[in-house]
This record gives sequence, structure tokens and C-alpha cells, in this order.
Amino acid sequence: MNRKLCKWKGIFFLLMLFFLLFGGNKQVSAASAKCKVVFANARGVVSTPTYKSWERTVKPGQWINLPEYSWSGYRCYWEEKSGNTVKRYSPGARYKVTKNTKFCLHRYELYDVKFYSEDGKKEHKDLRKQAIKGENITLPPVPHSSTTMGLGWSTTANAKTYQKPGTKIKINGDMKFYSKTQTITSVNLYKYDGKFWKSVPTNTGSTPVFPSVNLGSINMCLGWSKTMGKNSRPEYYAGDRIPTKTGNYYMVKFGPEDDKAPSYIRTPEGYDMVYFVGDSRTIGLQWGLGSRKPSNVDFVADSGEGLEWFERRDDTGGYKNLYRKVRKIFENSGGRARQAVIINLGVNDLWNSSSYIDYMRRVSQQLRGEFRCDMYYMSVNPVNSAMIKAYGGTYRTEAQVAAFNKSIRMSLCSGSNNYFTYIDACTALQKYGWISNFQNKGIYDGVHYSYQTYLRIYDYCIRNLRR
Repeated sequence: MNRKLCKWKGIFFLLMLFFLLFGGNKQVSAASAKCKVVFANARGVVSTPTYKSWERTVKPGQWINLPEYSWSGYRCYWEEKSGNTVKRYSPGARYKVTKNTKFCLHRYELYDVKFYSEDGKKEHKDLRKQAIKGENITLPPVPHSSTTMGLGWSTTANAKTYQKPGTKIKINGDMKFYSKTQTITSVNLYKYDGKFWKSVPTNTGSTPVFPSVNLGSINMCLGWSKTMGKNSRPEYYAGDRIPTKTGNYYMVKFGPEDDKAPSYIRTPEGYDMVYFVGDSRTIGLQWGLGSRKPSNVDFVADSGEGLEWFERRDDTGGYKNLYRKVRKIFENSGGRARQAVIINLGVNDLWNSSSYIDYMRRVSQQLRGEFRCDMYYMSVNPVNSAMIKAYGGTYRTEAQVAAFNKSIRMSLCSGSNNYFTYIDACTALQKYGWISNFQNKGIYDGVHYSYQTYLRIYDYCIRNLRR
């Protein structure tokens, strides 16, 4: 019995030894697997000792640097083929080895791409490129002088047609390109005192317009004139198209010495109450009047607001507040009170004119119908976009103001759409001048006016009531 037990123990021992020896070797073999990386010529042949010396055997996942190689006049690639896919790698590139891999060295002839002046007499050597056949290059910007502009490149000298910079060109051999330039025409812009300010090109393809100007002071550039030294009545405003290819134009400067408030505060005649409805600029008008505000003038305004505030249904809503005031005076007078409403909203949402039109029609119909109010819409008044940008305010442009005013005038104040009488204070200010000086504190933000300008706006509105 003991002999049999010993025999079985011996067999068990031999089996364990066999498993440890041969099973363990299998694990070690898997852990020590290697990948072979072979380098060959374009035909796939390891044709020289150099190719053989580049051969590598590495662990899976290991990164290697592909051998460096160059040949004058050619661009070289190591190409790896997998099925129908060929991947190219530049010599010296990093490559992660995951399996046995073969790279073949291919050389592609380089072609010269040269860029010349329009007549072909001068090469722009700094623009010279080299590329292989079939490769795309991007046409570079055209060199030009201060009096010319680059239009593009042509494949023949002094050509009329050209391709613009940025165009992709497929290379089919050595290629030459010739620049196409054009002499710049421009107008000269001068300051109000005749000092040169800058030139504006007039034949660059885009429509040239008069710029907005920040004079960096309380002075306001109203626009531009062919006459030097004017302080009002500019012939052109910021954003207007420059009408000539060449010529001289001068800033029209309006200063604080020109910004004179009316000699007295007008009281509206024929109305029991006149309401000014608006935003922070309407509040500025109220501050400008101060204690001199006539008793039959009232304000419904909130800073930074627009249509959303006016049509709000809760007690903070502008229209709800206005309606409550109008109804109270109408009822207290036994229905005999004459009232006028001047809307001056829009500068805070110039993009929203269509919504204004829809809502303001209903406002006019209700206040006219229920209380016989006279309804007026005052223009959104001027801004200076250059001053706004310098100040860091919410950006608005002169063109946006003009577009909003045109929409309001045509759709609310004209012909069969005569829901309001239009008060065009904007054109009057652009023509005769305005100053941006918030609360007269030296804050030139391009949006809010001096108290003197506010009083001039007030006076203009009162003079235009019931006309």
C-alpha cells in the first residue's frame, strides 16, 4: 500500500514539475514577444547593408524614430503599405510599433514654384516654394508698395486675368507665377484744422465709407465736408459712401462753445400733460430740465431698457405705468384732458424694429381710442460708434440707428401707417450738432448727451407738437 502511495506521489511530482517548466515557459515567451521592423528600397528589397543596418526588433507598443534620409532635389518618404492603403512618413518621424512592419523608401522629384513681378523681371525669392507632382500649394499674398495693392497671380506676365491669393494650385512640374497689382486711388481725410489725418482707399473692391471719429475729448466730429473749418451742416456722415475716387474731406467739429442750451424752457401749449417715454437718454433729458420741468410734462423711463420693459405686464412695465397715468388724468378731467405721448425707445434694441412696429401700433390704437391722446414717435438720436468703442460701451453704429429710424418712420408714421407723428430730432442734431458728455461729468461715451444737448432735444420736441 505504501509503495503504491509513493508511486502516485512520484507521478504527481513529475506532472507538477512538467507544468511549471513548460507552462511557465509559455508565459515568458508571450511576455517577451518582439516585432520586426524592416527597411527596404522602393521595390521592397533590402538592397544594401545600410537598409539592413536600419532593421529593428522591438517590443510591441515601443516608439522608434524612422531612419533619417535625404536626397538633393527630391522629397523622401518612408511608406508603409497595409492592404490598399499606403501611409507616408517623413524620415526621422516618430512611429509606434504594434506589429511586424515593412517600410519602403520612395523619392519624389521636387519642382520649383517661383513668383515674379508683373513684368517678370524680378523674382520674389522669399516666396519660392518646392513641391512634388500632384501636391497642392496655396498662392501667397501679393507683394505691393504703399501706392499699390495686390490682386492675385497669373501664369503669364502682364496678364489681365489672375487667381486670388489663397487659391489652391496643383503642381504638375516647375511653375512660374506673375503678380497682378493695381494702383490705389484714395481720398485724403483731414482734421478740422487742416492737419492730415489719414487716407481711405477707394478702389479696393469694398465700398469706401466715411469713418466715425473719436476726437478723444468733449468735441464731436459731426461728419465730413469738402470745406475746412465748419462746425455744423456736414455734407456726409459716418457710414455714408465716399462719392469720389480722389479728393480732400475735412472733419466738421462741434464743440462745447457751440452747444448752447435754449434761453428758456418751453411749456407745452394746448396739452394738459405731455409724457416722454424712453430709456436712460430720456432720464438724461429729465435731469437736464431739473426743477425747471413744466408742470404738464411727465416722464416714464428706465435706464438700459427697451421694448421688453415697455410691454412687461407687471407693475414695473413701462406701458402699464404710462396707461395708468394717462387714464387717471383723463378720468379726473371728466374726459376733457388733452394729452400727448412721445415715445423715444429703441437705442437699446436697434435690431428689434419689427417687434416695435407690431406692439406700438396696438399702443397707439388703444391710447388714441380710449383717451384721445396725440401720439408722437421721436427718432432714436445720434450715436458715435468710435467713441462707444473707445469707452467700451455696448456697441451700436450710426448705420443701425439710421435703419431703425427708417423702419419706424415708414411703418408707424407714414401714409396709411400714420399711427404716430414722427419727430426727427436725429437729423436736426446731426445737422446742427450734439455733444456726448454723460451728466456733464466728462464721460464721453458716444451715447449719452450733455445737459445742453438734452435741453435742445426737449425744445425741438415741444416746438414740433401739434404741427
